[in-house]
Amino acid sequence: MKKDKVKLMNLVSRAIGDKSVTKFAKEADIHRSYLSKLKNGSLEFDPKPDILEKIAENNDKVRYIELMVAAGYLDEKYLLVMDKDDEGQYEEKKDTQGAKGLLSTYLEQVEKKNPREMVTSYNYNNEAFWDEKQECVKEDYFTFPEGYVTDSSYALKMTDNKFKDWGIVRGDYILIRPMNDEPENGSTILVIIRKGGDCNRTIKRYYIINKDKVRLEPDFENYGEIDKTEIEVKGLVVFVGRQYIK
Repeated sequence: MKKDKVKLMNLVSRAIGDKSVTKFAKEADIHRSYLSKLKNGSLEFDPKPDILEKIAENNDKVRYIELMVAAGYLDEKYLLVMDKDDEGQYEEKKDTQGAKGLLSTYLEQVEKKNPREMVTSYNYNNEAFWDEKQECVKEDYFTFPEGYVTDSSYALKMTDNKFKDWGIVRGDYILIRPMNDEPENGSTILVIIRKGGDCNRTIKRYYIINKDKVRLEPDFENYGEIDKTEIEVKGLVVFVGRQYIK
């Protein structure tokens, strides 16, 4: 697949439009200097697909698939063609595949990876992730064994060593499976504990005491038996992944 650097520059410029590079970069959660180099063609390496996705999501003029083709990740055959509407007028087909579908195509055909193993990842210390009222920007993707991944799974990248006693260290990715039912006894969970004015975001093992109370281990905070109303279970911790740099 052939990349077209000039076309990519033009697409990025069109996406930015009348906004300043600084403003667009901030809205899209992209480093300003990175976006500037991409716009003027001085970037020394190929832009990552997730950066192109952020650009596409932050404008209504340029589609993700166009950026992926211009960057050389996908063949031009994936560009949607002009088609006739019900009144016989030509209009551009909408991208029904979406960014996630395009990423899957890229992973399968370019990187020869199984897209069903790729999970969206967020930063563990990103405040927006913990606040459901805020939109949380994805950081990257990480590969987990397919058997552990569901459609709703997501990952969190650890930024410190607070869970080193669990064998989880900075740079690791923990795979989370959201759930609606109560966790089973002994489950490892990602949980928010709100007790006594504190808000503790942590990983615990879940033990049922009765219909109203549970115990969370290890209990460094000395909560003892705690009301279920004082905890919010974000999901099950089902796998820990580590990226080794050669």
